[in-house]
Amino acid sequence: MKGWPVFLGALLLCAGLHAQAGGTRALLIGVSQYQELDGLRYADADVQAFAQVLTGFAGYRNADVTVVVNQQATRERIMKEISDVVRASKRERLDHFMLMFAGHGMPSRLEAGKVGNAAAMESNIFLAPTDASIMPSAFFTTRNEVRNDTFIDRAWLARQLAEIEAKAVVIILDSCYSGTTEFGELFFENLGYSIRSFDYVGPQRGIKAGVGTVQRNLSIRQSSDVGGERRIAYFASSREDQPSAEYDELKHGALSYSIFENIQRARAETYESERKSLTVSDMYANIAAVFKETKVNGRALGDVHQPLLLPIPNYEGVKEMEFLTVTGIKRKEVVIQTGTLELRTDPQGVQIYVDGVPQPQSTPATLTLQQGRHLVELFMPLTGYRQTFTVDIAPGSRMTQTVSMRGNMRVMAYYLINGQKVAGPQVEVYVNGQAFGRSGSSIDNLLAGTHTLEVRFEGVTKQRRVEIRPDSPLLVNYSIIRQQAAAPPPPKPAGRGAANVVF
Repeated sequence: MKGWPVFLGALLLCAGLHAQAGGTRALLIGVSQYQELDGLRYADADVQAFAQVLTGFAGYRNADVTVVVNQQATRERIMKEISDVVRASKRERLDHFMLMFAGHGMPSRLEAGKVGNAAAMESNIFLAPTDASIMPSAFFTTRNEVRNDTFIDRAWLARQLAEIEAKAVVIILDSCYSGTTEFGELFFENLGYSIRSFDYVGPQRGIKAGVGTVQRNLSIRQSSDVGGERRIAYFASSREDQPSAEYDELKHGALSYSIFENIQRARAETYESERKSLTVSDMYANIAAVFKETKVNGRALGDVHQPLLLPIPNYEGVKEMEFLTVTGIKRKEVVIQTGTLELRTDPQGVQIYVDGVPQPQSTPATLTLQQGRHLVELFMPLTGYRQTFTVDIAPGSRMTQTVSMRGNMRVMAYYLINGQKVAGPQVEVYVNGQAFGRSGSSIDNLLAGTHTLEVRFEGVTKQRRVEIRPDSPLLVNYSIIRQQAAAPPPPKPAGRGAANVVF
């Protein structure tokens, strides 16, 4: 591709117990499958695992938690779900609302390429839904700002979140460039605060990554009438100028991993008859510690990107706010009753973890587990696919769980003429180097997880990473643009040849 898509190729990944019914709500959005962008291994698995934590160990009802992942997570669906939360909160104010997004994100300034004469321009493009488009026709400028209406834009999201009526709001963005000050400023403006300065907790530029926490812009903002007490904790996985990363060694995005680690530690230190409340300050301090102590290939997570906390209205007002309350798993009694869990998977040989602890056997396996609720994780190393669920073990019980870890994909190709998709071309399709015919037909029985998709058309080859999921058939779209050949000789038949095909 030319123009805009040149810089887009660098995209990376890139509430507790409440007595009142309806007072607690969570919206969890995770996108690993993309129609045009490279897939992500763990974004959807992270939000699905977090949903299991909320409903299994943090007192949330299933009706309290909405999970939107992969092909469900279109721009229209995401915007509708957020708008629904706003409307519901205005009917009955929430005690605690939690939003989590894991997926691709965009920086606040984009390399403009051939747009005007500027080297870079401000952008309102923020989070990528599954149907985000990176075709040149999807980008446009309004004076000094770059826009793309197939993404979730920063201004809309800040406006909607500021409209939510809730005593406490926790926002978790595990995506690239998520710690943008522009989003913080928009958030404050929509809440009715006057613009002066605000707290941003995290390592400053020039300070060694992972060292403690530093408050930037320490002046407390002065506010006008903002319609009641609002406390908001916004956790970002990286600074505004940093991509975020997911790690095969951790089987998570970095921010999600640090959150799960802290929850598991809290549960392990708490008796099963008790509950442990994690405050915002607890969670952020522990996140920063995990980023400092966890190393991948000899480098600490904090050497790659640093997590940030934006507290609204300020750190003092938010630090004791509840992030989550979880039940413990530590046991007091000497006599322990058990039950068995039989796990079968297709394919076999899948790794098993129970409450974060790796099990010695892979599937098929029969596990003896203590009575109570457990978090079970299945991981397929070959493709990096992870699935998490909870089980309730009763004394003397025997439970069987059968899990399919296969899915399918359909590749579609169109001509892009004057910005409109026109059916017609068929591209050759290869998965992991194996030919699977031409576009238009379904490719079935693929292992869940990461695969390399390659398409060929008139001598042009494109590769990308795709994610296959058992419960989410993947649709991949390619748009083909014919361009005039750069050099006429040697002559080629009109309308054909690799020199005039871009997709």
